[in-house]
Amino acid sequence: MDVRVTALERQAEALIACGINPAHVVRAALRRATKHWQLEPEFVPPKSNRTAKPSSWRMRTTVAVDVEALTAIMATEDPLDVCSKWSLIRGQLEPLVWQEIDRILAELADAAAQSEDSLPGDAATETLVED
Repeated sequence: MDVRVTALERQAEALIACGINPAHVVRAALRRATKHWQLEPEFVPPKSNRTAKPSSWRMRTTVAVDVEALTAIMATEDPLDVCSKWSLIRGQLEPLVWQEIDRILAELADAAAQSEDSLPGDAATETLVED
């Protein structure tokens, strides 16, 4: 099934500041979210969260879904088979991607903080000042 996800608007500033191409962060989050995800047979309405604007951040991929679970959702939500399949499952998958983006941003912030802590303070500056 074809899926398309992007970051939330509230994540945009941190994505820009993290030092990594935001599209790469979204792609990594999508990969992490789908790694162990299984479609549940109940429809979950999509959240109406505002997504980030840059279209270059929108990632698209294909995921395998359980046919029985999708059929169960379609039976209640789309018996005429007129909706996109993505519209029927996005309420389950998008929040997982957004959680993974938050996790990745936290990991990057932690890594940046640790690398700052491991720097030898102002030793380089002191050497230049003494010379």
